[in-house]
Amino acid sequence: MRVVVLGAGIIGVTTAYYLARRGVEVAVLDRQAGPGMETSFANAGELSYGMTSPWAAPGVPVKAIKWLFMRHRPLFIWPLMSPRMWGWGLRMLANCNARSYALNKGRMVRISNYSRDCLTDLLQEVEIDFDLRQRGTLQLFRTDKQVKGSKADQAVLAEYDSPYEVLDRDGCIDAEPGLAHVADKFVGGLRLTADRTGDCRRVSSATMIAERLIRRLTFSLIRRASGGSPVTIQYPAPRMVRLICVTIAASAGAKGPPVSDEGTSVAW
Repeated sequence: MRVVVLGAGIIGVTTAYYLARRGVEVAVLDRQAGPGMETSFANAGELSYGMTSPWAAPGVPVKAIKWLFMRHRPLFIWPLMSPRMWGWGLRMLANCNARSYALNKGRMVRISNYSRDCLTDLLQEVEIDFDLRQRGTLQLFRTDKQVKGSKADQAVLAEYDSPYEVLDRDGCIDAEPGLAHVADKFVGGLRLTADRTGDCRRVSSATMIAERLIRRLTFSLIRRASGGSPVTIQYPAPRMVRLICVTIAASAGAKGPPVSDEGTSVAW
């Protein structure tokens, strides 16, 4: 089987690594000269397994309305007359309830745990120095009401074995001494002990197959296949490659997407 992965960031490179390990003939294509040069270059580098939560949550619709009118608003919605956008919005609103939130968070936590375990296994196979720190993530609560509201998250984390600690004010300061200067601003916190941080670009660059699989590609040259034939990608050089599967792990700036009758996987 031949697979081309479009995009040499953290997702593209690791996808190619696991495909190659299974014996798949794989090539990674990118418009940059090397791996991890776009979105993965300045990624925040948070491996936040426990912080995983769906946007659709109880109370979010009211919060969203308030956000829209804030001076430094964290949310802006273009008033597009797109049926797809409004349909997505209605589906999101339908999931802003406690039952849907617990269901969706549970799904996300399970995927996050799998990702956490995959990275642990990868680090045993490949020597990667990427400034890994395993000190967890600390979520602070300003009020007792927020502490009480976090119990729903705690229940999901406990159900799917995602480790955490509930801390009072002193416990938060022990975890992060700098908080002593603003101790009057919070009442407690939730520490997600399995969370990590690291340099995303260095992981992309260090994975074994990355450097030797990178080839340059101009995304605008991707063409739609016709007549049910496999996808054809034209390189900047006059060369044609016939593919069975295309995996897209490119930034939103890429033009496309290509179409494959055999299989296309998309990760924007």
